[in-house]
Amino acid sequence: MEIPKKDGWNVDEENIKHLEKVSLEWWDPRGIQILLHSMNPLRVEFIRDGLINTGMIKAEDRDKPDVFKGISILDVGCGAGVLTEALAKLDANVTGLEPSEELIRVARDHIKGQPINVEYISEYVEEHSIKNADKYDAIVASEVVEHVPDQKAFLQELTKCLKPNGSIFITTPNRTIFSLIMVKFIAEYILNIIQRASHDWWHFIRPSEVETILEEKNCKTVSVRGIWYTPFFNYFNFIRYAGIHYFLQAVKQDNKKEK
Repeated sequence: MEIPKKDGWNVDEENIKHLEKVSLEWWDPRGIQILLHSMNPLRVEFIRDGLINTGMIKAEDRDKPDVFKGISILDVGCGAGVLTEALAKLDANVTGLEPSEELIRVARDHIKGQPINVEYISEYVEEHSIKNADKYDAIVASEVVEHVPDQKAFLQELTKCLKPNGSIFITTPNRTIFSLIMVKFIAEYILNIIQRASHDWWHFIRPSEVETILEEKNCKTVSVRGIWYTPFFNYFNFIRYAGIHYFLQAVKQDNKKEK
């Protein structure tokens, strides 16, 4: 797919083309996107518990099959919908946003016949925020920020779509020497569980940097948790150390105007 160029569109065209090459493999849980599939339970848990902690979901509903009922979620950079579907199957109203029309086509094909509430849109964040200000209860950018040229502009654009008291959830690699070793060298080139050349370590972002960027738009970081991947069991779990890969939640405050 040829991505049309336009001033203000904050995307890495080469990265999109790189991901489109494996679009048909996206839904193979043992294929090139194995990490997205194996990370899914932890991602859903983090979003669910984060919304419980902010009072948007009742604690007693934690294990219900419709735990996200009535919650509107924007999944930004949704790819072919691995996380989008998982949230929708727990009764969330999910919008999957993705600039690649090819990945959106794969995502739409995969939900055919499924009774879930998902809308997939091939659109840029800058376009979407104009039409959807203060709309969503939660916004998710999972494994996306590290691929965006202007990370500050991207993150702050997301805040425009979020309701007051809503949450932004970010999952991304940290920028440390340990992430360079674990993500770039071991995962990408030794274990071959990350698509080669799909990540640039210099675009990894530290949680303190995300926190500062979001704070400028009146979003307060309330949780940062490190995660660890065990290849032998193909399993992710939370750990105290956030220097390799982390999950972050920030909440949009409503007690003052955005700067």
